[in-house]
Formats: sequence, C-alpha cells, structure tokens
Amino acid sequence: MKKIMILSVLALAVSVGFQSTAFSAEAVKKYAVVDVKKVVNSSSSVKTLKAERAKQKEAVLNFVKDGNAKVAAEKDPKKKEELKKKLNNDLKYMTKSYDQKYKDGLKKINDEINADINKVAKEKKYELILTTDAVLYGGDNITNEIIKAVK
Repeated sequence: MKKIMILSVLALAVSVGFQSTAFSAEAVKKYAVVDVKKVVNSSSSVKTLKAERAKQKEAVLNFVKDGNAKVAAEKDPKKKEELKKKLNNDLKYMTKSYDQKYKDGLKKINDEINADINKVAKEKKYELILTTDAVLYGGDNITNEIIKAVK
C-alpha cells in the first residue's frame, strides 16, 4: 500500500513537471506602446495638411472681408439683402468643402499610421500595441520605428 502511494505521488510529480515545462515552453507574449501624438506631430503629411488648412482659413477670411466690402458698397437695400444671402451661401459651401477636404486628409493620414503600426506589429510579432496615453508602463516603445515608417 505504501509503495502504491509513493508511486502515485511520484507519477503525479512527474506529470506536473512535464506540464510546467510545457507551459514554460509556450511563446512569450510581446507587448508594445506607441506615442501616437508624437508620430502625428512628426508626420510630413500632417504638416502639409496643416499648411493647407492655414491657406484655407486665409481664403475664408479674405472672402469674408471682400464680401463685407461688397455689401457695404451696395446702396440698394434689396440688392444688399440678396448679396448677403448669396455670400452667406457661398461661405457655407466654401467652409463645408474645406472642412470635408481636411477631414478626408486626416482620415487618410490616420489610416496610413494604423497600417504602419500593424505592419510593425506583424513584423515584430507583437501580441498587443497600446498608446502611451492608455498605460503608465508597458512593453517596448516602438514610437521611433513608427515615425520612420510614416515619413
């Protein structure tokens, strides 16, 4: 009876030992973080988009300035009112068009950055990548790799 008990304990110990080595042989999960704000701010595409946005704002300001001058120069109250309506409609169309171009540009840049992050994740076999804003500490910081890929 004592031999059976010893053999049972020994068999259990051996099986636990094999299981623990099987678990330790499992692949180590890799995690990374990326500072997306830094990536965005260093992107040449973002800089170009911001410059275009500044030009668009300048164009809107000039349009408003010119429109105000035209309205002020108009003497006929009816024509003045029609001119105001037309200029307001034109301004709405202009700003809507500029806003849509800017929004489309941001989406394109965002998609490119996400694609670059996914590419690095697959190449380096990362299980999970988080933004640095989401964690205090965690994994490899791959921000510089992403910046190089985005340029």
